[in-house]
Amino acid sequence: MLANTLEEQTTDSSEPKYKRTALYTGLSVAAPHQQSITSLAGAGKEDAELAIMVRRARTFTNAYGAAIGMFDLQTGQIVCCARSGSSSPAIGSVIGAEGTLIGLCVQKRVELRCDDATTDPRVEMQAVQGLGARSMVVVPIAREKQISGVLAVFAPGPNAFTFTHVAMLKTIGDQIVFFLRKRRDGQNIKD
Repeated sequence: MLANTLEEQTTDSSEPKYKRTALYTGLSVAAPHQQSITSLAGAGKEDAELAIMVRRARTFTNAYGAAIGMFDLQTGQIVCCARSGSSSPAIGSVIGAEGTLIGLCVQKRVELRCDDATTDPRVEMQAVQGLGARSMVVVPIAREKQISGVLAVFAPGPNAFTFTHVAMLKTIGDQIVFFLRKRRDGQNIKD
């Protein structure tokens, strides 16, 4: 379960007295190679390869919006790194995890579908209404116990996504893991 803790830092007086750390029970967050992706997002820039994959997710599911959120290793938060459509969070925005469908997806490492946000207690209504979404699917971007982030799609009407859409998103999530692994290993992505 997600828990925010404050840890006192005693190393250097110029450093902040406290740092915020996100803890996930039994979960290891993927390697530092993704820090460059979240750094780009923090600067308001989108990773080009992830942008292609998120557009693919939106197109294949007929969603109004899609987003890829990756863990920022410095803050422990999920940051939007790629988006497609008007119903998606802005690049660089922090995607809420605690007490949300996204947090539950990360915690359980399973895909989750919400058919109607107005009746689903797992959904943070304020965030979903801000996106104009009523249906959503969230898929973890993970390999074994290492989680890198999430892939999510959004639609304004209820019951917008089927099991076929969920299966397609899982496949795209696997492609993202493959892409991240190749990038980490310094291989040419076009191989």
